[in-house]
Amino acid sequence: MKSKKTDCWGFSLMEMLAVIAIISVLMGMILSGGNQAKQHARIYKTKAMIASLDTALALYHTDFGAYPGAGNQNLVNLLADAATYSGNNDWHGPYISFKKQDLNGVIPGATVIDAWGYDYYYSLGTVPAYKIWSRGPDMQNDNGMNDDLISW
Repeated sequence: MKSKKTDCWGFSLMEMLAVIAIISVLMGMILSGGNQAKQHARIYKTKAMIASLDTALALYHTDFGAYPGAGNQNLVNLLADAATYSGNNDWHGPYISFKKQDLNGVIPGATVIDAWGYDYYYSLGTVPAYKIWSRGPDMQNDNGMNDDLISW
């Protein structure tokens, strides 16, 4: 009696598990790299906004010989709101144009927010003349220390 030859054209269970394991490892690497890239993008965006605020403050200082009073809301109003300076010939602003997603609210009364959605801190000092900082990636206010992103 002749035995019948059967042809199997499928994958074994071990081969399927190996493929699933490899795909899982690759997806884990891609997802963790994506989160890291997103975090770096937030850091760069926040640093760019601090640099833009520095430039706007320099322009304001050129016109008035002083920096705006402390406080985030005050900073936004004095740099970007023409109505705040109605009739003042020294004001040559707006010194900065904010995008809607950069503000928490509507001018006047808005505050500028960082890439994590928290208000920037703005205070006056002696050296440096002012400080601007963000809470940074840990989202904790360390008064410009640790991972806070700072202007000075």
